[in-house]
Amino acid sequence: MLKLQYVGGDETYLVEFKKISGNVVQVTGELPVKTKGFTLSRIKEDTWRADYTAYKTVYREVPGGVQFSNDGSVYVAPPEPEPTPEPEPYVPTLGEVKTAKIEEMNQLQQNVIQMGIDVTLSDGSIEHFSLTANDQISLMGLQAQVAAGAEQIPWHASDHNKHCKYYTNTDMQLIIMAAMQYVSYHVTYFRDLRIYINSLDNKESVQAVSYGMTIPEEYQSEVLRDMYVTMEG
Repeated sequence: MLKLQYVGGDETYLVEFKKISGNVVQVTGELPVKTKGFTLSRIKEDTWRADYTAYKTVYREVPGGVQFSNDGSVYVAPPEPEPTPEPEPYVPTLGEVKTAKIEEMNQLQQNVIQMGIDVTLSDGSIEHFSLTANDQISLMGLQAQVAAGAEQIPWHASDHNKHCKYYTNTDMQLIIMAAMQYVSYHVTYFRDLRIYINSLDNKESVQAVSYGMTIPEEYQSEVLRDMYVTMEG
């Protein structure tokens, strides 16, 4: 803390002082702003004096004080930066829309398959079988037991909360056949749906595609057409 005294004045003011540059100094404290130059001295009386009588120009006012220059310069604020324009929203190409739709349909196909099917067994009861990848592998492996004529064929459901269960040869044939037909239908349907999506020439048509829709006949494979006939029958 130092004492500031303006040239020609008798009052002194307690201030904090620092040099900003070779031509600019700063004083802060409770003091009036005068353009007469000033001197500094220590609070404890001694012979030290600092001469800043040439600092007569208000360079700029700062919170709690002021900056003075000795060369007539004043602070010029830098220009406001040009506002950054908002980026234009990205518009996907037709090809990108098709790719996204095909990925969406593929995921739906996988979900539908994994949800599984209800199978009517030989006694008329209906049981649900999920068809995860592991379920499908297990069913394919059980075909050998069916072919060998085994009468008690164990089934290990992918749901760990369910007990393993024996099925008769007849019932396991029904389960495997229903599962194979179900998976085959959805694999065939998705392949034809993908071809149909790739044939479309505008984004709106692509975005309107939904899983389970009827594919136009000209984009149906012979296999899918036969499946439709079987399902209708």
